[in-house]
Amino acid sequence: MQNRDIAEMLNRAAQVLALRGENRYRIRAYKKAAHAVASLDEDIKIIAAENRLQQVTGIGPALAAKIEEIIATGKLGLLERLETSRIPKEKNKNILLAAALTLANELVTKIEKLRGIKQVQVTGAVRRRQETVPGVELVVSAENVVLAQEALSTYPLLQRLSWENMVGRVVHSYGIEITLYLTREENFIPLLWKTTGSAGHVKKVMTRIKRKTGYDLNSPEFAKLQIGKEDDIYALADLMPIIPELREDRGEIEAAEPGKLPRVMEASDYKGDLHVHTNWSDGTASIEKMAAAAAELGYEYLAITDHSRSLKIARGLSLERLGEQKKYIEALQDKYKIRIFTGIEADILDDGSIDAPNEILAELDVVIASVHRGLNQDREKITERICRAMQNPYVQVIGHATGRLLGQRDPYDVDFEEVLRVAASTGTALEINSSPDRLDINDRMARQAKEAGIAVVINTDAHSQLELANIALGISVARRGWLEKKDVLNTYDKQQILTVLQQKKRR
Repeated sequence: MQNRDIAEMLNRAAQVLALRGENRYRIRAYKKAAHAVASLDEDIKIIAAENRLQQVTGIGPALAAKIEEIIATGKLGLLERLETSRIPKEKNKNILLAAALTLANELVTKIEKLRGIKQVQVTGAVRRRQETVPGVELVVSAENVVLAQEALSTYPLLQRLSWENMVGRVVHSYGIEITLYLTREENFIPLLWKTTGSAGHVKKVMTRIKRKTGYDLNSPEFAKLQIGKEDDIYALADLMPIIPELREDRGEIEAAEPGKLPRVMEASDYKGDLHVHTNWSDGTASIEKMAAAAAELGYEYLAITDHSRSLKIARGLSLERLGEQKKYIEALQDKYKIRIFTGIEADILDDGSIDAPNEILAELDVVIASVHRGLNQDREKITERICRAMQNPYVQVIGHATGRLLGQRDPYDVDFEEVLRVAASTGTALEINSSPDRLDINDRMARQAKEAGIAVVINTDAHSQLELANIALGISVARRGWLEKKDVLNTYDKQQILTVLQQKKRR
């Protein structure tokens, strides 16, 4: 087993623990160990053989034993126990999108292989990419309904399966509720469409179809129309196609009628991450490893934005070390195909000033300002801090602007309307932070930013190579927020983005 294989197994353990609603400190320990292993320059099997595992930052005695188990057996008993143990007494009713997607994709792959089943697709809130979901919903088409139901009833990870007509309710061994919509192949697309959208969205479209054609989605006559794709359903309603992320009854139907829906950004539009951390502060990987991982993703650029000096808990960089890092990055440029931007995630201090002098900030490519302390301050105080930070000519982006942690910490009490006003007047961008437990700003706020003419950046805030993959979550937030390619700075190429980032300095 290679380092990456072991890191992925530890990361999967963290995901399963999260799905089962386990202690978040235990989850964090597995994630930290996964990141540490992924970032090693040395073969972990050699480190283990020489009894040096606990010398690696992020690996304590318990995790060292788990790693030794993986090396010796190729398996992690914890995962097998979690997947076969009894359902937790308390079901996990607040599942983060990242965890739900992981589970849903695994289920699709495994259920498709069962007898009698033709195809499976994720539907419902997960398909719409809501930030948290109550469970996982799947549409399952069957070549043979009886065989399919029998196969699903014997699937080992699905327990307490009950059927009401063609809808199966079941609890996964992780404690997650799963809904299975079973159908014959010819009705797969209509059922997928019907179970994807919010109730309001579905009702409005069905009403339009009934009024224009006389057909009801549930009628036998509708089934005879041979719907081959979801776009056909919108065509019957005289609407342009609406992507799953927008099917929330938030004005998308009214926009689709005159053909004025946004052409939301695609993952392929994304050119580079402007907010990542390295082992110079509290990340686990070197600058080189982060750059190499970004290059593998096909990025044109990557900004190194380690923490500033006052955030000592995150090993924030002193001004001297920041200067050293800047020189180090500049010396690396010729070794990589991607452009490595110098940068910082600077703390917004209690009075709204920035945790680095302007003459230092002026020399950096990317300056993100974020609140990390004083999260419980009153509305006036915390709003004033953020707005003063945006008035600094060198602050280009406000990071995770509400400070929330999904399921753990509420957003701080900030006047977001005032933040939007000052962001627009100062030319400051707002970040969609793609960390699975942040997704901050959220989709509604992203849409407000778009409507106010404020640029948005989508970043991962990654602390390891593995976390760069979280960008897919941030892109989902942007799509739900109606953001188009032109609204997101990370869609600009490496020359354009640098020009845009420097514009504020010259205002």
